[in-house]
Amino acid sequence: MKYQRKHQRTSLLFLSILIFSLLLSSISIVGASGPIIGDDDYYEKKISIDSSDVFNWTVYKNSSTNYVVTVHAVGLEKWNQKITPDYFVLDETTPYTIVGLKVSIPSFPDKEKQNATIFFSFRPINQTNTFTITKEATVIVKGQGIIYDSNLILGQYENPFPAPLNTAIVTFVINILVWILIALVVYFFIKRILIRIAKKTETLLDDILIEIIRRPILFLIVLYGGVQSLFEMNINLGLRASIDQITQFIFFIVGIYMAYRIFDEILEEITIRKGGKTTMFGAVLRPVLRKIGLSVIIIGGFIFALSAIGIQVTALLAGAGVLGLVVAFAAQDTLSNFFSGIHLLLDRPFKIGDVIFLDSGEYCRVENVGMRSTKLYSILEHELIILPNNAVANQKIINIVKPDARILKKIEVGVAYGSDLKKVEKILYDTSKNHPNVVQEKGYEPRVRFTNFGESSLDFLVYVWIDEVMNQWQVLSDIRMAIDTKFRMEGITIPFPQRTVWLHKSK
Repeated sequence: MKYQRKHQRTSLLFLSILIFSLLLSSISIVGASGPIIGDDDYYEKKISIDSSDVFNWTVYKNSSTNYVVTVHAVGLEKWNQKITPDYFVLDETTPYTIVGLKVSIPSFPDKEKQNATIFFSFRPINQTNTFTITKEATVIVKGQGIIYDSNLILGQYENPFPAPLNTAIVTFVINILVWILIALVVYFFIKRILIRIAKKTETLLDDILIEIIRRPILFLIVLYGGVQSLFEMNINLGLRASIDQITQFIFFIVGIYMAYRIFDEILEEITIRKGGKTTMFGAVLRPVLRKIGLSVIIIGGFIFALSAIGIQVTALLAGAGVLGLVVAFAAQDTLSNFFSGIHLLLDRPFKIGDVIFLDSGEYCRVENVGMRSTKLYSILEHELIILPNNAVANQKIINIVKPDARILKKIEVGVAYGSDLKKVEKILYDTSKNHPNVVQEKGYEPRVRFTNFGESSLDFLVYVWIDEVMNQWQVLSDIRMAIDTKFRMEGITIPFPQRTVWLHKSK
């Protein structure tokens, strides 16, 4: 009986081995007749943040059957996955294809480890039935598997306090207090030492710059210390990434604030060196540069901040470019006046307070050059003229106070035929030279020229240099009156045209 049972057990064992062998053989036969996916790579990889790597598989046809193959992956959607190729054909001309799965780790991954399943779907050509082979891949975020000790102060020193003061919460509070202390030490070092050193320099700019950065640096040190203390508590990767993202954005905002304040103070220092706020630079160019600087620093800094925290700004920049073109076409006149104003400020054909002579024949004093228009005061008409900047920039303008305020004018005088020309010349010269507002320097003496034999007079021109352009009308009037008085005293006649009219009386 025992022998019989032993024989039966032996027979069952042999039968089981036979059946298992047949199953393996059938599986091998089926596998040999279908496509094969070769594992030619490592399928657990460590990838750094903001980096990428590729998993490769080689797909073989391995039979006379041709296949249409589609590939897709599940599990790495948040980590920027891309399969190449994701659709191909296996036939006699292309019996195998290498399929690559590229995985890119974002700046702020939500997990330290991610598993992916890759589905290879095969459909024989001219058939409708499909079958699928799956493969697995694992991605580990490199450098994120750090185990933080929540009981360390500044990440290095053990909490020295006994229980119950050696818990993670108490250590976190101690870390915060230590970082605040560090911030205060830096703050008072800047206040007591650096400011004292800066006061010894000739310029006030360094004092102002130190005062600008002092409080933001205090805030940034406390913020950084608080975040690092929080990270020591070994919070999960997703929350740590979100906090890091917010912290970077705040750092950029504070940096934008400091950059603008520094730019504004440097602009103020340049204004002082250029002569103050009443000069053309201070009154006109400084406000323009201030607005441009504010726009560039805020907009540029905000774009960099968004890019740093992982937000794609390409579409935003493209939209801004299109909007800029629309605005440029809609505001051509305004932009033309704006850039004409910049041209006037940079080229500096005149400055505020100069007297200019326009094509229209008006003497005007420059009152202001703005972003769109120039304000001129008409001296003779007592009117305020407002011209678009492009109208001023595109016309001929004579700056009559350049290179200095002196101006050369001429007086036309005619005397009767038979007059003593030497006496006339002397009277004209002496009368002009004796006026107090006529320039007396050598080389600027009055000049008298006999210019023409007129129809009824002998014509002279008197050239006089007047000391200040605004005195020209009064000086010319005074000289003309003095010439007339002297001519009367000397019996010199100033002729005037005469006509004889004959009246014929008809019968």
